[in-house]
Amino acid sequence: MIILCVTGSVAASQSVKLAREFKRQGMEVKCFMSEAACEIIHPNSMEFATGNEVVTELTGNIEHVKYSQEDLILVAPATANTISKFAYKIADNPISTLLITAYGHDTPILFVPSMHDSMFMAIEENIAKIKSEESAFFMPPVMDEGKAKFPSNEDIVLESLRCISLSKK
Repeated sequence: MIILCVTGSVAASQSVKLAREFKRQGMEVKCFMSEAACEIIHPNSMEFATGNEVVTELTGNIEHVKYSQEDLILVAPATANTISKFAYKIADNPISTLLITAYGHDTPILFVPSMHDSMFMAIEENIAKIKSEESAFFMPPVMDEGKAKFPSNEDIVLESLRCISLSKK
C-alpha cells in the first residue's frame, strides 16, 4: 500500500490524478492530508480517488502507527514546512507524526517538493540532511518559471516503484 501525504502546496490540486494513476497501476492508496491541503482540495476528492477514508487528524485509532509500515510513504506535494519538520523530527500534525513513526520502522519515504524556487533553495540544507538518512528519498522537482514544480504523475509513479524496489533489497 502507498500512503499518499498531501500537503499545502498549490500542487495538491494534482494529487487526485496522482492517486488515480496509482489505482490504475493496481496499487492500494491511503491518503493523509494536512490542514493546509484541505484548504486547496476537499478530503472527499481524495476519498473518491483512493476509495479509502482520508486521515486529516490523529484520533484514538493511532493512524500514524497503523499506516507507518507500508510499502511507501509518498509526500506529494512536499512543502518547505513539511520537509523542514521532518529534517528536525517535529511531530505536530498527522503527516509529520506519521513520517517520524515510519522513519523509526525504516519505511521508505519519498518526498516530491513543490514550492517557489526561493523556498526550495532556502531548505537545501534540510533536504541534504534528510537525503543522508537511509530510507528517505527525494524526487527532483521540475524547475520552471521560478518555481520547483510537480513532476508528471507518470514520473512520480515510476520513482515510487523504484523506491519500493530499493527498500525490498
